[in-house]
Amino acid sequence: MRAYYYDNSIADQREAHDSGEPVSLMQLISLGVHYQCLSGSEEANLAAIDAICKVRNYKNRDDITISPTLLPNYEEKIKTFFAEHIHEDEEIRYILDGSGYFDVRDRCDRWVRIFVEKGDLLIVPAGIYHRFTLDTSNYIKAMRLFKEDPKWTPINRPEADTNKIHQAYIKSRNVVRSNDSASLWNCTLSPGWTQEEVQILRQALLRFGIGNWMKIIESECLPGKTIAQMNLQTQRMLGQQSTAEFNGLHIDALQIGEINSKKQGPEIKRKNNCIVNTGGKLTRDEIEKRRIAHREKFEVPAEVWKGIILSKQDSPHVVLERKREELKKLKAELDEVLAEIDDIEKSQQPQSGNALEDSEAISLALGTKRPRE
Repeated sequence: MRAYYYDNSIADQREAHDSGEPVSLMQLISLGVHYQCLSGSEEANLAAIDAICKVRNYKNRDDITISPTLLPNYEEKIKTFFAEHIHEDEEIRYILDGSGYFDVRDRCDRWVRIFVEKGDLLIVPAGIYHRFTLDTSNYIKAMRLFKEDPKWTPINRPEADTNKIHQAYIKSRNVVRSNDSASLWNCTLSPGWTQEEVQILRQALLRFGIGNWMKIIESECLPGKTIAQMNLQTQRMLGQQSTAEFNGLHIDALQIGEINSKKQGPEIKRKNNCIVNTGGKLTRDEIEKRRIAHREKFEVPAEVWKGIILSKQDSPHVVLERKREELKKLKAELDEVLAEIDDIEKSQQPQSGNALEDSEAISLALGTKRPRE
């Protein structure tokens, strides 16, 4: 998955339309868009799908394949898909093969383009203006998850402006609280973290459980990161400062962050974009009750988190040494080029002695040079 702002050019809708302005995963979450990469075995991925269905109360699923050979009136149909619209139910797609683009409106009514491919799972919230198109490969196969009676009838703009589901979405996403920034999730990266590292931490928390920092360090998936750095970034992913109620749980931290991003009211206070506890300190029993409730509601099945494979990453020192070697090679190449330029310049310098006199004589004979006084 890759997200960025749409460039609004008149090129074919299936082109990338990349403005060069990226959109972070946290920004997508602030819009209610949920993303997950299912990169395990087929069995593990299906188990993850089952867990999502259980949490979101989805009872049915089907597969859909779109291509010029399988969809009659293909060119006309994809233009229909690209019309700006809403649904009264959330739209959840797991990409089985191929690729395409989902475009969603941000809080300022700008188009955000989301590129999805095999293994990507995307949930587009009910009421958000969006559209879909294939890319230039003209092929995608996706699994659709839905309730018993899905409300997928597209309601196009501007008819949808007054729709109650759309109005509810606007209200939940566009209210700026006095104790919050304009967008809760725009600034949730801790210093020194990249979006790629956040995704690795997300998978590591699923694999080892919240708070099991030493296991994450021993896995070497995030070399150079300290326990304090991982704990701070986890707080920002969860959207709350206290992590005790999640300790040891194999959960998707960004799913909790999405839920916390919707909470508002006079009792909700935030610091550094994280909800803080303004009441009395929770007792051990109260924390354990919350933890049990979170396990029942959010913890992924063991067969899912046990199937997560975390790749070992090179340490910063190894990367630095590699870059130094690359720099040495580039310097050697530069020295060779400069030497060649020096040789060329020397060969083009004015001649002297008899050769210069012969050159002047030839010029006089041809009448192209005046004789010396």
